[in-house]
Amino acid sequence: MIKLPHHKVNSTHHYQQTRQQPAEMNGELRLNLQAILGYSLVMKDVCEHNEHIPFHDSALGTLGVEMEWMTVDADSGQQVAAAPHVLSSIADSPRIKAELFTSIIEINTAIHHNTPAAMQELQALYAQVNASLQDLNAALLSSSTHPVSHWRDQTISDDPRYHALLMRLCWVVRRFNICGIHTHIGMPDGDSCIHAMNQLLPIMPMFLAISANSPFWHGEATGLAASRIKVFEGLSQGGMPFYFNDWHDFEHCASRLKATGSIDSVRDIWWEMRPHPTFGTLEIRIGDMPGNHADSAAYIAYVRAEAIAAATSSQTSPRVHPSLIRENRWRACRYGMRAIMIDPVSEELMPLLDWLEQRLDQLAAQGADNTELTLIKSRLPYWRKHGGGADMQTKLYDHNKDFAALVKAMRQQDGWHA
Repeated sequence: MIKLPHHKVNSTHHYQQTRQQPAEMNGELRLNLQAILGYSLVMKDVCEHNEHIPFHDSALGTLGVEMEWMTVDADSGQQVAAAPHVLSSIADSPRIKAELFTSIIEINTAIHHNTPAAMQELQALYAQVNASLQDLNAALLSSSTHPVSHWRDQTISDDPRYHALLMRLCWVVRRFNICGIHTHIGMPDGDSCIHAMNQLLPIMPMFLAISANSPFWHGEATGLAASRIKVFEGLSQGGMPFYFNDWHDFEHCASRLKATGSIDSVRDIWWEMRPHPTFGTLEIRIGDMPGNHADSAAYIAYVRAEAIAAATSSQTSPRVHPSLIRENRWRACRYGMRAIMIDPVSEELMPLLDWLEQRLDQLAAQGADNTELTLIKSRLPYWRKHGGGADMQTKLYDHNKDFAALVKAMRQQDGWHA
């Protein structure tokens, strides 16, 4: 087992001694020293005035799901700016929201206690939005990237927050024409949330692998099963989260970022898994938007089962070195359901689905809800035969090399039209 070495972290920076510079450089040196001293004073203030971030406790295992859908023309398959029409034609609801682009819309659930209940609400919300889109000869597409539509052709939603993000992050956020699934799992307190996050860090790449559904980008076959993650990680506070000792440690991290002007609030921490103190949840954000209804249910159920097991574990697992986690993340990005993964405990190489099957048996032995596990187990034979969403997209495109036909086939086979 590879373990993280224990280091004490000093908030001050260490600088190598430099040779004395010519006299004309003294002014620049003074400015640099002033900047260094100013930063040190900021960090001293952060250390002395750590911001308290209240964690609004939730019942363990409660569930909320956010799904981001692309709106496309029913004939051409191209993205269309249909979200404003949907939002203006239905009753105002917190369950249906605008996203960064007017060609993407979010649906999200209320609080539920199991995956089937959450899926039932998601199905009803899908039907409501899809019915509104028919007025425009448009439809919803379940994919994490559009196979051919370009981000340059998408319009930014009329929301001050999105325009502020665009001003701050520029090209990085302008190309954010991607969709994902965010799963919120209720946690009883902040320390439990951090404990669960630490336990789940080595498991995160498995979530990406089973949901991978973004093989195309601007009409190009990327060779990746999950190209979305390569866009998502470009955010200033994107990518993998970190290990924390406890909730206070996370508070200190957030306070440091805020005091240095790196974020305005905790909402600006866009890690692929993060605490959500307002909701009282651990939010798993790494997943691609699954390709169909059954894969969505299996993904949600698996994330929930792992999160509950992590939060209730009485033992703290040894920390797996980030280099191993990052390698598994790459394998999930590259190969998706077909990946050969590194077991984070034994470091044995295993096909993802073999690893998952063994892991489900372990979760069952730990008392995980059998109804939830069945949702996952029932998909294993299909995944072994057909692969996941990325495999489906690639096969459909290879059939006739036509992107309009690909998008139409994806919509017809997504299983959400029940």
